[in-house]
Amino acid sequence: MDFNLPNRLLCLASTVATTFAVASSHTVFAQTFDFTALPSSTVQQNLTVNTPLAGTLIGNYDATTNPTGTRTLPGLFGGSGNQPIPYTSTVRTTQSISSHPAGTFSLSLLGGGACTISGLTSDLLNGTPGTIDLEQVLTYSTFRTVNPNSLFPSVGQITIPLGSGSLTTATAVQSGPAVGTAQETSPGTFSINVPVPVVFTMVGSVAGQAIDPGPLPSVFALFGTLTVSGSNASLTVSASENSVVGPVPPLPPLENQPVALPTVIPTGGTANLLFSGTFGETTGTSLLTLSLAASGAGQTDPADTNGDGVVDGADLTIVLSAWGSDLLAADVNHDGIVNGADIAIVLGAWCPKC
Repeated sequence: MDFNLPNRLLCLASTVATTFAVASSHTVFAQTFDFTALPSSTVQQNLTVNTPLAGTLIGNYDATTNPTGTRTLPGLFGGSGNQPIPYTSTVRTTQSISSHPAGTFSLSLLGGGACTISGLTSDLLNGTPGTIDLEQVLTYSTFRTVNPNSLFPSVGQITIPLGSGSLTTATAVQSGPAVGTAQETSPGTFSINVPVPVVFTMVGSVAGQAIDPGPLPSVFALFGTLTVSGSNASLTVSASENSVVGPVPPLPPLENQPVALPTVIPTGGTANLLFSGTFGETTGTSLLTLSLAASGAGQTDPADTNGDGVVDGADLTIVLSAWGSDLLAADVNHDGIVNGADIAIVLGAWCPKC
């Protein structure tokens, strides 16, 4: 018989009391949920970028290689040959997304009205390609064409469709820490407000040309409601992002780019012209609206040694039973030994009614 058993129990009780006092002075461990976006989530995005382009247009006539091509002449009357016509314009690209995005992220409740979001990654298209349209808004002085015979009066701006295409890739990936607020409005319900820095990647093609503007940094300002029920959670948030694109350095000069220009007077014909010019800096705007519904599963708290979703006496018993060993389940802080530090963590996360 071990006559020192009472003394050992008193020593253990003292250790538990001491570690409880230490644990009580620390913040309760974070409650973390891993979320997956639900199919009811939606994203709407409209991106418009404008690139100035100024230079000259001229018919595609060539006395040797294309003698039946279009010729251009300035003004209403007179002139001969094939002469360049000055113009100014804006090349406009519009991009649109309307889809149900997919994605994952983690949200941690830190206590004290704070929370964090980490690892956010989203496929904004999720199998639904976006659309891209390219057009040129053109201003010029009055000129005429031969073959076809037509008059192009100076009537302000005309819009020329240059082609359409599709956006095949659109992703948003978190690019830095995201710390926000989580105010409990009723038991288990929190008002969430978290700005999440992200980088957009968008790839597509239009009129046979690849479209890839490169990484576009932005911020998702997520605002909504988190509901926690045991080890499960649901989240509904929305975000509206209105950002400025550019300026992007000018593209290389345009040289004799063929454009089929619809005739003005009379209508119904096509003047085949060659455009040359110099681009200016590209600028634009992007408006994105996100409505996100997600379901979450709680990550196992290391203090929940038996994995039943609560930290209570059963977990404390496991730690005490493994005292002095290296039992992985009981070694809450993973320092290689089960001791008072592990009890401190269990007591600090004590939540028998969670």
